[in-house]
Amino acid sequence: MAEWNMEKSTGQPLIDTIMKDGSFHHFPARVLDVLLTKDHVLKFKRSSGWVTVGADPVRAKHREDVCPIYFGPERRGYRNHSRSGAH
Repeated sequence: MAEWNMEKSTGQPLIDTIMKDGSFHHFPARVLDVLLTKDHVLKFKRSSGWVTVGADPVRAKHREDVCPIYFGPERRGYRNHSRSGAH
C-alpha cells in the first residue's frame, strides 16, 4: 500500500515499473527518471505500452534536472568575486 500513499501525497500518477532484479513497483515520474539514470530499470509502462530500456527509445535527462540537491534560486555567479585584493 506504500504506492497508494505516495500517489495520494504527491498527486502524481504512478508508473508501473519492472526493475532489473525482477521486482515490480509503482513510481512517480521523477523517481523513475532517477532510477533510469542509475540503470536500475528493465521496463516501464507508457500509455502506449511497455518500454524496454535499451531496446526502445527513452529520453535522457541530466541528473541535475532530475534530482537537484538544492531547490532554491541559483546564486553562484551573482556576486563579483575578485581573486586579487582583500576580501
